[in-house]
Amino acid sequence: MSDDGDTLFGVGKERVYSGMTAEQRHQDRRTRLIDAAIELMGERGASNTTVTAVCAKSRVTTRYFYQYFSDRDGLLRAVFEKLEATMRDTLVAAVPKTFATPDELAKAPVRALVAMINDDRRLARILFIESGTEPTLRLLRGEFMVSLADLTTQLSRLHLKIPEAASRVGLLAATMGVGGLFEVFRRWLDGELVFTTDELVEHCAGFLGSLGTYVLENPATGDVVP
Repeated sequence: MSDDGDTLFGVGKERVYSGMTAEQRHQDRRTRLIDAAIELMGERGASNTTVTAVCAKSRVTTRYFYQYFSDRDGLLRAVFEKLEATMRDTLVAAVPKTFATPDELAKAPVRALVAMINDDRRLARILFIESGTEPTLRLLRGEFMVSLADLTTQLSRLHLKIPEAASRVGLLAATMGVGGLFEVFRRWLDGELVFTTDELVEHCAGFLGSLGTYVLENPATGDVVP
């Protein structure tokens, strides 16, 4: 299971071993640890994603593990950072490049997300099921959803003429949309909500579009102070 390489990141940096420099081996080992954690959590659950299991799966020694991560929580954070980057890239790539109504603006990203979780059920299990099983994962899920709500707001502003006065209610709508979508996806994957993929995309895009329309039609609500 050992991975013999440099004991310190700065030692032998120009030395090439197995076709890789020290820095490349450094990045490779870290990537293997994160990918192993995703595979284990997505297939066997968070409780089985231990440091020992991740090291065995990645063929990286625990000595190296603790050079990259202070503890298991640090690895879990890296996993969520990778999933967030993947979802962010998926959403940005799916946003229409031309003018779109609120429901049209929502449809392509929703379809892209559904395709992503259908193509890799490990990601779906981590995001919508395992993320609620322990305190650290619940914290990371919360941060993840805040980030996606912020991204949704940014992308919406690129296509919809959302007045500055509606910024607060716009964030409220994005938060509601992301939270609702997470729960819908979880229940759909569990078989509790019975819809075809096309039906799910159509309805979710319609609901999210309604939130966007509400923001556009009620800009003054952004100025309401309790």
